[in-house]
Amino acid sequence: MKARLTTLTIREAARLIAEREIEPSDIYDACMENVKRFNDRLRAFITIFNYEQPRVRRGKPLYGIPISLKDLIYTAGKPTTAGSKILSNFTPSYDATIVERLRAGGAVITGKTNLHEFAFGVTNKNPHYGVCRNPWSEDRISGGSSGGSAVSVATGMSLASIGTDTAGSVRIPASLCGVVGYKPSYGLISRHGIIPLSWSLDHVGFLTRSVGDAALLAALTAGQDRRDESTVPPKLAGIDAAIRPAQLRRLKIGIPRNYFLDILEQDVRRVYEETVAKAEAEGATLREVEVEKIESINSVRYIIVHAEAAAYHRRFIQESFSEYGEDLKRRLAQGLAIPASTYLNAQRARRRLSERFRRVFKDVDILITPTTPITAPRVEDNTVELDGRVMDVRPALLRLTEPINVVGAPAISIPAGKSREGLPIGVQLVADVLQDRKLIAAALALEKILPPIATASR
Repeated sequence: MKARLTTLTIREAARLIAEREIEPSDIYDACMENVKRFNDRLRAFITIFNYEQPRVRRGKPLYGIPISLKDLIYTAGKPTTAGSKILSNFTPSYDATIVERLRAGGAVITGKTNLHEFAFGVTNKNPHYGVCRNPWSEDRISGGSSGGSAVSVATGMSLASIGTDTAGSVRIPASLCGVVGYKPSYGLISRHGIIPLSWSLDHVGFLTRSVGDAALLAALTAGQDRRDESTVPPKLAGIDAAIRPAQLRRLKIGIPRNYFLDILEQDVRRVYEETVAKAEAEGATLREVEVEKIESINSVRYIIVHAEAAAYHRRFIQESFSEYGEDLKRRLAQGLAIPASTYLNAQRARRRLSERFRRVFKDVDILITPTTPITAPRVEDNTVELDGRVMDVRPALLRLTEPINVVGAPAISIPAGKSREGLPIGVQLVADVLQDRKLIAAALALEKILPPIATASR
């Protein structure tokens, strides 16, 4: 019974609790058994919290649901390290807005998950808290920067997790670890109380076992927050807990004829093409689309994220530079070298480029791409070979996700199959800005015709 509890979706678990078939502590205890089983090897968690009875009445939608947090999200009176040595002793005095809203829904916070140091990377090879390893093959990376969150869900150490996504940091580990990763439209979820990487690109996101769970969490935590001026009313995105699957026969799906399908591992291409064929067989209309100026969008993202990260870290750079990991030292130095004029021009160009990107959605409801062009690389690999080209792991993993953050559009990665080596492969769905309802409805429909999510149990 305990093992089964950790494979439940949020909705399934909430029903059992509401009907008093189980107690909230039963699910927490089952998740903790998996923590004991896996965490020493996989390094998903940095800090584990003791069980706390939900602070609200039974019947709330998240009552007793165990949820983990990426360790850059503030928790009052409990450590928030950002995966760094610099903040190893930092304890916030208040909860982040999203934690307030999770607790108000009855959630039980299980702990803080491992991440790429200060979220500035996509491998989750953390020099201070250990390499977060892929549960499907421990010689592989989890992806990052929300790698610990993805692993905690994939192994049943929690039923869901909250991450952040600046260039793919929710969707990449979701794809590599075989779970759902949803990045809502920019501003839908408050970032108050979350350590930033790049304030104009950061999104809060959700890692779950189903699309419905991701939508539920978004609906319960979205909303304007006077402490985060970027937030928008949820009604603008149409996000709520009762979104129904789209009818595939009425869905117009955009297939990019440029860039997104140019360089892919063979198995990634196979799974993507099988997914598209299944959607077409169910009646979806496929339309080829041209996505404009993608390379320019990626260049703009590079400038913005490096400049904004360097600005946030200036005090730490002056006081504690030696305590950063080597890869972060390099990236922050690159950010410090970017002139203010270059940064401002990048932000100006961003508006024009985003408008051009959004033209895709004049003719289609969603765009569908692979989430990453590769499956999870081995821990020791710094490069990969794709179609005869040798690429660094970092740009290879970021290639298909990073443009979406520049635009601020919603995107979701859903598991679509596995490689011949048994490694998960995800597909990415993208909708126009604040068209989250349309995105979730399409993802719910595709989820029905794709392989069910399995629990990693190595």
